Amino acid sequence: MNYNQILDYYSREDVQRTLLKISGNREVAGVFKTGAYSTRPNTLLHNSDIITMVKSGVIEFHGSLEHWSTPTLLKETNYDQLKIGWDIVLDFDCDLFDHGKICSWVVSKALNKFGVKSFSLKFTGGTGFHLGISWKTIPKEIDYKPTVNMFPELPRKIASFLKNYVRDDLESALLKKYSPEELAQQTKQSLGKIMNKDGINPFEIVDIDPILLSTRHLFRLPYSLNMKAFMVSLPVKPENLEEFKPEDALPEKVKAIPGNFLDSGEEGEMEILITEALDFYSKTKSSKKSIERKRPEITSAIKPDIFPPCIKTILEGLADGRKRALFILLNFLKSVGWKWEDVEKFILEWNQKNKPPLPDSYIRSQLRWHGGKPKIPPPNCPSEKSRGWYEAIGVCKPDNICGVPNILIKNPINYPIKIMDSYTKKAPPQRNGKGEKRGNIETWDAVGTM
Repeated sequence: MNYNQILDYYSREDVQRTLLKISGNREVAGVFKTGAYSTRPNTLLHNSDIITMVKSGVIEFHGSLEHWSTPTLLKETNYDQLKIGWDIVLDFDCDLFDHGKICSWVVSKALNKFGVKSFSLKFTGGTGFHLGISWKTIPKEIDYKPTVNMFPELPRKIASFLKNYVRDDLESALLKKYSPEELAQQTKQSLGKIMNKDGINPFEIVDIDPILLSTRHLFRLPYSLNMKAFMVSLPVKPENLEEFKPEDALPEKVKAIPGNFLDSGEEGEMEILITEALDFYSKTKSSKKSIERKRPEITSAIKPDIFPPCIKTILEGLADGRKRALFILLNFLKSVGWKWEDVEKFILEWNQKNKPPLPDSYIRSQLRWHGGKPKIPPPNCPSEKSRGWYEAIGVCKPDNICGVPNILIKNPINYPIKIMDSYTKKAPPQRNGKGEKRGNIETWDAVGTM
């Protein structure tokens, strides 16, 4: 967009009306093409204020999360004397529009579970989304203390709890649509970067950014332009999220509607979520980090007869979850000492047991991808913190070695190690003809060259 087009957009009556509506009691700053902010503190009171700022070179309008009695006095008076409320805005930061859309859907479902209905969604005009929760929904006191003075500590605790709460659902939702390899390619990251001990780290794909929740931090206002894409930062009704497309935010298509972002809610609506968030924060603060035992190195191929039940179930062939099973299987076989040429042959034979088999082109593309990649373990077993991948595709069938009823191993590759450790403890050391001890991982009968 050129200067005249930008000026024409902000000269529209509907756009001016919505910007003035959201700007009430907020500090507002303009953003220039260079990324620099206009003079602060400032606010918008009249239509002419918008036009004056645009004529000075402003392209975007950003507003504060805090509500102030007199925003223009922020430099002269203590913040607490001026603050009359605050909103929560979560920034879903991502490189791909669809990733932000998936995250918005997952967090929206989570809020509904806690009885929060009056939240707002807004496309940022780029690739991400903002989710807003109005001050109207926040209890005005907690433990007889005014919540108006609990910014930014309280909203940060809420954001931290929500991020932890939606982790597994976000991972599942991303993997339901894309394979791990596709997610790595889409984000231009290595597979090792987006993987951790629990599987895919969804926040390497789309982050829920708590940095926005800080004193006098500004967010792009609804119906402001985004200077990078020249799309409108457009509110989206949660029920319309699935059908929403970036082109819906083209300036010429948008009809600005006042009051459809951060303008609804009932006091106390957030009570349950806040209680859970504070409880989570208390437990997290008091808990001690556990030290994991270093996993023994496997130097020779482990035979299938001591594979864990989940892997054996996968090897029987699946009707659902075949792509996730392939990912698990490839990383498992690499981690338990198999040579790559044996992995390739084994995978091609296994795929014929699936119902139906995955396309041969897909199998070979995954083999090419994994063939040159560093060895990483498969996702962790289900635990209290993570439901894991294995339950999701119906292959988690623990036995007495996994631990019943509570799973005691952290990763499928620990299963054969546990069997071998048990064997080594029970069996006396054997000696070969040279008097050297046998019975370690390299020489035990369950281990051999495939």
